[in-house]
Amino acid sequence: MSRLNPQMHPLLNSPVLEALLAKNIYTVLNFIETEIKHIVAITNLQYKEVLGIRKHLINKYAAVTRDGVSYYNEIITKSALFSTGIKRLDSILQGGFLTGNIYEICGLPASGKTQLNLTLVRNVAQNSILNVYYIDTKNDFSGRKLKAVLDASKTDEEHVKQIMSQILVKKVDTVHDLINTLYEIKNLLYTKTIKLRLIIIDSLPPLFYSISDFSKRYGLITTMVNVMHVLAKEFHTAIVVTNVLTTSYENTSTEDISGKIGLGKYWYNVPNTRLTIKKFENSSECSIIIAKSNRLLEGAQCNVKITDAGII
Repeated sequence: MSRLNPQMHPLLNSPVLEALLAKNIYTVLNFIETEIKHIVAITNLQYKEVLGIRKHLINKYAAVTRDGVSYYNEIITKSALFSTGIKRLDSILQGGFLTGNIYEICGLPASGKTQLNLTLVRNVAQNSILNVYYIDTKNDFSGRKLKAVLDASKTDEEHVKQIMSQILVKKVDTVHDLINTLYEIKNLLYTKTIKLRLIIIDSLPPLFYSISDFSKRYGLITTMVNVMHVLAKEFHTAIVVTNVLTTSYENTSTEDISGKIGLGKYWYNVPNTRLTIKKFENSSECSIIIAKSNRLLEGAQCNVKITDAGII
Protein backbone atom coordinates (compact mmCIF):
# COMPACT_ATOMS: atom_id res chain seq x y z
CA MET A 1 0.00 0.00 0.00
CA SER A 2 1.25 3.51 -0.87
CA ARG A 3 3.11 5.60 1.69
CA LEU A 4 1.36 8.78 2.86
CA ASN A 5 2.64 11.97 1.22
CA PRO A 6 1.43 15.58 0.75
CA GLN A 7 0.37 14.97 -2.87
CA MET A 8 -2.38 12.56 -1.78
CA HIS A 9 -4.63 15.20 -0.18
CA PRO A 10 -4.37 18.95 0.59
CA LEU A 11 -4.88 18.33 4.32
CA LEU A 12 -1.96 15.90 4.50
CA ASN A 13 0.57 18.68 5.05
CA SER A 14 3.96 18.33 6.75
CA PRO A 15 2.79 18.85 10.39
CA VAL A 16 -0.06 16.35 9.92
CA LEU A 17 2.25 13.76 8.32
CA GLU A 18 4.86 14.20 11.05
CA ALA A 19 2.19 13.61 13.71
CA LEU A 20 0.97 10.48 11.92
CA LEU A 21 4.49 9.10 11.39
CA ALA A 22 5.23 9.61 15.10
CA LYS A 23 2.38 7.17 15.81
CA ASN A 24 3.59 4.64 13.21
CA ILE A 25 0.89 5.55 10.68
CA TYR A 26 2.97 5.44 7.49
CA THR A 27 0.76 4.12 4.70
CA VAL A 28 -2.71 4.56 3.25
CA LEU A 29 -3.63 1.20 4.77
CA ASN A 30 -2.41 2.32 8.23
CA PHE A 31 -4.53 5.48 7.91
CA ILE A 32 -7.68 3.63 6.84
CA GLU A 33 -7.31 0.96 9.54
CA THR A 34 -6.92 3.53 12.34
CA GLU A 35 -10.11 4.78 14.04
CA ILE A 36 -11.14 8.24 12.90
CA LYS A 37 -11.34 9.60 16.45
CA HIS A 38 -7.78 8.41 17.05
CA ILE A 39 -6.51 10.29 13.97
CA VAL A 40 -8.46 13.38 15.10
CA ALA A 41 -6.63 13.24 18.44
CA ILE A 42 -3.24 12.79 16.75
CA THR A 43 -3.56 15.48 14.07
CA ASN A 44 -6.03 18.01 15.57
CA LEU A 45 -8.01 17.83 12.33
CA GLN A 46 -11.79 17.92 12.53
CA TYR A 47 -13.78 14.69 12.35
CA LYS A 48 -15.30 15.72 8.99
CA GLU A 49 -11.86 16.48 7.57
CA VAL A 50 -10.45 13.08 8.56
CA LEU A 51 -13.55 11.38 7.16
CA GLY A 52 -13.07 13.28 3.87
CA ILE A 53 -9.40 12.24 3.63
CA ARG A 54 -10.36 8.65 4.40
CA LYS A 55 -13.04 8.52 1.68
CA HIS A 56 -10.66 10.10 -0.84
CA LEU A 57 -7.91 7.56 -0.10
CA ILE A 58 -10.32 4.62 -0.31
CA ASN A 59 -11.68 5.80 -3.68
CA LYS A 60 -8.19 6.37 -5.08
CA TYR A 61 -6.29 3.39 -3.69
CA ALA A 62 -8.84 0.60 -3.27
CA ALA A 63 -8.01 -2.59 -5.15
CA VAL A 64 -9.44 -3.06 -8.63
CA THR A 65 -10.94 -6.42 -9.54
CA ARG A 66 -9.16 -8.13 -12.45
CA ASP A 67 -9.84 -11.40 -14.20
CA GLY A 68 -7.16 -14.08 -14.17
CA VAL A 69 -6.73 -14.26 -17.95
CA SER A 70 -5.88 -10.57 -18.41
CA TYR A 71 -3.51 -10.67 -15.43
CA TYR A 72 -1.75 -13.75 -16.83
CA ASN A 73 -1.44 -12.13 -20.27
CA GLU A 74 0.09 -9.01 -18.70
CA ILE A 75 2.68 -11.09 -16.87
CA ILE A 76 3.60 -12.99 -20.05
CA THR A 77 3.84 -9.75 -22.04
CA LYS A 78 5.86 -7.68 -19.56
CA SER A 79 8.06 -10.26 -17.83
CA ALA A 80 11.65 -10.52 -18.98
CA LEU A 81 14.67 -12.74 -18.46
CA PHE A 82 17.89 -10.76 -18.71
CA SER A 83 21.50 -11.82 -18.59
CA THR A 84 23.77 -11.12 -15.62
CA GLY A 85 26.64 -10.81 -18.09
CA ILE A 86 28.46 -13.62 -16.25
CA LYS A 87 28.18 -16.73 -18.45
CA ARG A 88 28.64 -19.35 -15.75
CA LEU A 89 26.19 -17.61 -13.43
CA ASP A 90 23.65 -17.31 -16.25
CA SER A 91 24.01 -21.05 -16.78
CA ILE A 92 22.87 -22.03 -13.27
CA LEU A 93 20.19 -19.29 -13.33
CA GLN A 94 18.84 -20.74 -16.60
CA GLY A 95 19.49 -17.56 -18.56
CA GLY A 96 19.83 -14.82 -15.96
CA PHE A 97 17.52 -12.82 -13.70
CA LEU A 98 13.76 -13.17 -14.15
CA THR A 99 11.64 -10.11 -13.41
CA GLY A 100 9.06 -10.54 -10.69
CA ASN A 101 11.63 -12.24 -8.46
CA ILE A 102 13.66 -11.30 -5.40
CA TYR A 103 17.21 -12.67 -5.43
CA GLU A 104 19.51 -12.75 -2.42
CA ILE A 105 23.29 -12.85 -2.49
CA CYS A 106 24.68 -13.94 0.85
CA GLY A 107 28.13 -14.79 2.08
CA LEU A 108 30.76 -14.17 4.72
CA PRO A 109 32.41 -10.72 4.93
CA ALA A 110 34.88 -10.08 2.08
CA SER A 111 33.53 -13.00 0.06
CA GLY A 112 32.92 -10.93 -3.09
CA LYS A 113 29.30 -9.81 -2.63
CA THR A 114 29.87 -6.14 -3.44
CA GLN A 115 32.18 -7.01 -6.37
CA LEU A 116 29.38 -9.18 -7.73
CA ASN A 117 26.89 -6.32 -7.34
CA LEU A 118 29.17 -3.87 -9.17
CA THR A 119 29.63 -6.39 -11.97
CA LEU A 120 25.86 -6.86 -12.26
CA VAL A 121 25.31 -3.09 -12.36
CA ARG A 122 27.94 -2.67 -15.06
CA ASN A 123 26.75 -5.58 -17.20
CA VAL A 124 23.02 -4.82 -17.09
CA ALA A 125 23.55 -1.12 -17.86
CA GLN A 126 26.11 -1.94 -20.56
CA ASN A 127 23.83 -4.36 -22.37
CA SER A 128 20.63 -2.30 -22.33
CA ILE A 129 19.30 1.26 -22.38
CA LEU A 130 17.53 0.75 -19.04
CA ASN A 131 18.32 2.24 -15.66
CA VAL A 132 19.76 0.26 -12.76
CA TYR A 133 18.92 1.44 -9.24
CA TYR A 134 21.60 0.86 -6.58
CA ILE A 135 20.63 1.40 -2.93
CA ASP A 136 23.74 1.73 -0.76
CA THR A 137 23.23 1.18 2.99
CA LYS A 138 26.92 0.90 3.90
CA ASN A 139 28.02 4.19 2.35
CA ASP A 140 30.74 2.43 0.39
CA PHE A 141 29.48 2.66 -3.20
CA SER A 142 32.24 4.26 -5.22
CA GLY A 143 31.76 5.80 -8.64
CA ARG A 144 35.54 5.66 -9.06
CA LYS A 145 35.56 1.95 -8.31
CA LEU A 146 32.81 1.34 -10.87
CA LYS A 147 34.64 3.46 -13.46
CA ALA A 148 37.83 1.47 -12.75
CA VAL A 149 35.89 -1.73 -13.48
CA LEU A 150 34.64 -0.21 -16.74
CA ASP A 151 38.12 0.98 -17.70
CA ALA A 152 39.62 -2.44 -16.93
CA SER A 153 37.08 -4.04 -19.24
CA LYS A 154 38.33 -1.71 -22.01
CA THR A 155 35.05 0.18 -22.37
CA ASP A 156 35.49 3.33 -24.47
CA GLU A 157 35.04 6.71 -22.75
CA GLU A 158 31.78 7.60 -24.49
CA HIS A 159 30.23 4.29 -23.51
CA VAL A 160 31.51 4.72 -19.94
CA LYS A 161 29.64 8.03 -19.66
CA GLN A 162 26.48 6.45 -21.05
CA ILE A 163 26.63 3.52 -18.61
CA MET A 164 27.33 5.77 -15.62
CA SER A 165 24.33 7.95 -16.51
CA GLN A 166 22.04 4.89 -16.46
CA ILE A 167 23.00 3.97 -12.89
CA LEU A 168 20.97 5.66 -10.16
CA VAL A 169 22.55 5.52 -6.69
CA LYS A 170 20.80 6.31 -3.40
CA LYS A 171 22.57 6.19 -0.04
CA VAL A 172 20.31 5.36 2.92
CA ASP A 173 21.09 5.29 6.65
CA THR A 174 17.93 3.89 8.24
CA VAL A 175 15.20 1.36 7.55
CA HIS A 176 12.73 4.23 7.14
CA ASP A 177 15.02 5.80 4.50
CA LEU A 178 15.06 2.48 2.66
CA ILE A 179 11.28 2.09 2.75
CA ASN A 180 10.83 5.69 1.57
CA THR A 181 13.30 5.05 -1.26
CA LEU A 182 11.39 1.95 -2.36
CA TYR A 183 8.19 4.00 -2.45
CA GLU A 184 10.01 6.70 -4.45
CA ILE A 185 11.07 4.06 -6.99
CA LYS A 186 7.47 2.84 -7.15
CA ASN A 187 6.27 6.37 -7.94
CA LEU A 188 9.01 6.86 -10.56
CA LEU A 189 7.96 3.63 -12.26
CA TYR A 190 4.26 4.47 -11.99
CA THR A 191 4.81 7.84 -13.68
CA LYS A 192 7.21 6.20 -16.17
CA THR A 193 9.95 8.65 -15.19
CA ILE A 194 12.53 5.85 -15.36
CA LYS A 195 12.80 2.53 -17.17
CA LEU A 196 14.01 -0.06 -14.72
CA ARG A 197 14.66 -3.79 -14.69
CA LEU A 198 17.14 -4.22 -11.83
CA ILE A 199 17.18 -2.89 -8.25
CA ILE A 200 20.14 -3.74 -5.99
CA ILE A 201 20.11 -3.26 -2.22
CA ASP A 202 23.60 -3.54 -0.72
CA SER A 203 23.01 -4.54 2.02
CA LEU A 204 20.06 -5.15 4.40
CA PRO A 205 21.49 -6.23 7.79
CA PRO A 206 23.25 -2.93 8.73
CA LEU A 207 19.87 -1.17 8.81
CA PHE A 208 18.34 -3.65 11.25
CA TYR A 209 21.20 -4.26 13.71
CA SER A 210 20.27 -1.25 15.83
CA ILE A 211 16.60 -2.28 16.22
CA SER A 212 16.41 -4.48 19.31
CA ASP A 213 12.61 -4.50 19.62
CA PHE A 214 11.50 -7.68 17.83
CA SER A 215 7.94 -6.55 17.03
CA LYS A 216 9.18 -3.24 15.59
CA ARG A 217 11.83 -4.99 13.50
CA TYR A 218 9.29 -7.55 12.27
CA GLY A 219 6.84 -4.79 11.32
CA LEU A 220 9.49 -2.87 9.37
CA ILE A 221 10.68 -5.99 7.55
CA THR A 222 7.06 -6.78 6.64
CA THR A 223 6.49 -3.27 5.28
CA MET A 224 9.73 -3.40 3.30
CA VAL A 225 8.93 -6.84 1.85
CA ASN A 226 5.44 -5.72 0.80
CA VAL A 227 6.87 -2.82 -1.22
CA MET A 228 9.55 -5.07 -2.72
CA HIS A 229 6.86 -7.51 -3.89
CA VAL A 230 4.93 -4.65 -5.53
CA LEU A 231 8.07 -3.46 -7.34
CA ALA A 232 8.92 -6.99 -8.48
CA LYS A 233 5.45 -8.22 -9.46
CA GLU A 234 3.52 -5.14 -10.57
CA PHE A 235 6.40 -3.23 -12.15
CA HIS A 236 8.26 -6.27 -13.50
CA THR A 237 11.65 -5.70 -11.92
CA ALA A 238 14.21 -8.09 -10.47
CA ILE A 239 15.46 -7.17 -7.00
CA VAL A 240 18.88 -8.29 -5.78
CA VAL A 241 19.52 -8.02 -2.05
CA THR A 242 22.85 -8.55 -0.29
CA ASN A 243 22.78 -10.36 3.05
CA VAL A 244 25.44 -11.71 5.38
CA LEU A 245 26.18 -15.08 6.86
CA THR A 246 26.94 -14.98 10.56
CA THR A 247 29.38 -17.68 11.51
CA SER A 248 29.85 -20.18 14.27
CA TYR A 249 32.93 -22.33 14.66
CA GLU A 250 32.76 -25.97 15.71
CA ASN A 251 36.55 -25.88 16.14
CA THR A 252 39.49 -24.03 14.64
CA SER A 253 39.29 -25.62 11.17
CA THR A 254 37.78 -23.48 8.40
CA GLU A 255 35.94 -26.55 7.15
CA ASP A 256 33.86 -26.48 10.36
CA ILE A 257 32.43 -23.01 9.84
CA SER A 258 28.62 -22.96 9.63
CA GLY A 259 26.64 -19.96 8.42
CA LYS A 260 23.35 -18.41 9.49
CA ILE A 261 21.37 -16.02 7.29
CA GLY A 262 20.92 -12.49 8.64
CA LEU A 263 17.46 -10.97 9.41
CA GLY A 264 15.95 -14.09 10.98
CA LYS A 265 13.35 -16.72 10.18
CA TYR A 266 10.72 -14.47 8.57
CA TRP A 267 13.16 -13.14 5.99
CA TYR A 268 14.49 -16.64 5.27
CA ASN A 269 11.56 -17.49 2.97
CA VAL A 270 11.22 -14.07 1.29
CA PRO A 271 13.76 -14.39 -1.58
CA ASN A 272 12.66 -16.52 -4.52
CA THR A 273 16.28 -17.50 -5.06
CA ARG A 274 19.16 -17.40 -2.58
CA LEU A 275 22.72 -17.44 -3.93
CA THR A 276 25.59 -18.17 -1.57
CA ILE A 277 29.00 -16.85 -2.58
CA LYS A 278 32.16 -18.34 -1.07
CA LYS A 279 35.69 -17.14 -1.76
CA PHE A 280 38.42 -19.76 -1.97
CA GLU A 281 41.29 -19.27 0.44
CA ASN A 282 44.36 -17.54 -1.05
CA SER A 283 42.65 -17.32 -4.44
CA SER A 284 40.81 -14.81 -6.61
CA GLU A 285 38.22 -17.47 -7.42
CA CYS A 286 34.92 -18.03 -5.64
CA SER A 287 31.95 -20.34 -5.97
CA ILE A 288 28.31 -19.31 -6.32
CA ILE A 289 25.73 -21.86 -5.19
CA ILE A 290 21.94 -21.86 -5.47
CA ALA A 291 21.14 -22.49 -1.81
CA LYS A 292 17.36 -22.03 -2.15
CA SER A 293 14.98 -21.48 -5.06
CA ASN A 294 11.35 -22.05 -5.97
CA ARG A 295 12.22 -22.29 -9.67
CA LEU A 296 15.86 -23.33 -10.11
CA LEU A 297 17.87 -26.41 -9.23
CA GLU A 298 19.02 -26.14 -5.62
CA GLY A 299 22.66 -27.08 -5.18
CA ALA A 300 23.65 -26.01 -8.70
CA GLN A 301 26.90 -24.09 -8.59
CA CYS A 302 29.55 -22.40 -10.67
CA ASN A 303 33.06 -21.06 -10.12
CA VAL A 304 33.85 -17.47 -11.07
CA LYS A 305 36.90 -15.25 -10.81
CA ILE A 306 37.29 -11.78 -9.28
CA THR A 307 39.35 -9.51 -11.57
CA ASP A 308 39.97 -5.78 -11.98
CA ALA A 309 37.28 -5.86 -14.67
CA GLY A 310 34.74 -7.38 -12.28
CA ILE A 311 33.62 -10.95 -11.80
CA ILE A 312 33.95 -13.20 -14.84
